[in-house]
Amino acid sequence: MNRFELLPVLLAVLACLAAPSQAQTPAKPAKPAPATSASPTKADDSATRSLGGGKGSGKILTRDELRACIQRQESLGARRAEVEAARDPLDKEKQALLAEQEALKVDRARVEALRGEAVDLNTRYKALGDRIAAWNERAKAVQEGTVRVTTKDREALEQERLDIQAQQKSLESERSRIAETQSTVNAFNTRAQAMDQKSADWNQRNAQLTDRAKAVNDDRAQWVQDCADRRYREDDEAAIRKGQ
Repeated sequence: MNRFELLPVLLAVLACLAAPSQAQTPAKPAKPAPATSASPTKADDSATRSLGGGKGSGKILTRDELRACIQRQESLGARRAEVEAARDPLDKEKQALLAEQEALKVDRARVEALRGEAVDLNTRYKALGDRIAAWNERAKAVQEGTVRVTTKDREALEQERLDIQAQQKSLESERSRIAETQSTVNAFNTRAQAMDQKSADWNQRNAQLTDRAKAVNDDRAQWVQDCADRRYREDDEAAIRKGQ
């Protein structure tokens, strides 16, 4: 990872859990009419309901089928509540991460400015090194007498030496100033790395919650197909609620 680059924070949007239609709350079961004979009578359609709240169609659910459908309905409700409960803190954590990311953007601008200054300083140091090397070559030639120079040339050479020393002193001072800000760079890098880790962790947990929400939606769609539009007898429901 580039020392001064933040990994993009993939703040995935939490998939909205499709709100299932509320099942009609069963009314208190009416007292069964006294049997007129030992043999069961044909069920009256007026004493039936559907788990989906509509009129219902298709074959009436058996008591065992109704029991299974109710259990699935209750399980779906509990799972949906768990997903909804997990979503709010995850969304709040997302907002905190976004706020932290914005703060890092401000500090990143400062770090990038320091980085630019350091690059520029290195460039000028290189140029100074080239200038010193060239001056040393000329000074060596004058000292060894391989070139003929005038007094004015010697004075110019000496003046350049003084200029080089002044430039070197200025660059050293600037380098010390930049070095003192290294703690700022280090602190930024530490925060940026921590931010990357927290973002990756959030994305993973968000993806897991999204998968859970999808699983609930898929299971509810199957429940609707299997149970919601099928009628059931109210006395069967009453018996199931009593544990029969």
